[in-house]
Amino acid sequence: MRLSDERYEEIKEEVVELYKELHITTFPVMAMDVCKQLGIVLKSYNQFTERTFAAIIRASEDGMVVKIDNHYEIFYNPSKESARVRSTIFHEIGHIRLKHLIHDEENEAEANFFASYFLAPAPLIHYFELSFTQEIIDKFWVTFSLASNANDRYQKWLKYSGTGFRAYEKELIRLAKEGEN
Repeated sequence: MRLSDERYEEIKEEVVELYKELHITTFPVMAMDVCKQLGIVLKSYNQFTERTFAAIIRASEDGMVVKIDNHYEIFYNPSKESARVRSTIFHEIGHIRLKHLIHDEENEAEANFFASYFLAPAPLIHYFELSFTQEIIDKFWVTFSLASNANDRYQKWLKYSGTGFRAYEKELIRLAKEGEN
């Protein structure tokens, strides 16, 4: 599902707000660190009884988020590739940050974009001078699919934006530079 250009921009700005809030300056970003800072409890599917595990895996093969009392818990499937687990966790963080209350196609598309942009944003691909999908995988520790999509998004970003950075993009680069000092 394609979101509106305005919605993509809103999600990018939300991602950068989270980068600033957590003062993220090094890469790859560690999902467990982000969850800890946000007060989100992570639970492996393996922590549940066989019966509960079966119900959870039917609901989602990769992961899910639930709100319990006043905090969130993200359940994830540890049998998946580690880069995929990270992507799943950031997808679920996207649901939280974007205040999704229902499970529908649009919210899934938004959470997918949130995770992808969070893990490999075009301005940082540019800043780190990453030209190939494998370089994106190595720098940001993401799946081939996510890196390939991020690279495609980066190429479009270059074509249409060039180096005319928006304020939030400049902020991402500032944080990356700070991490190198």
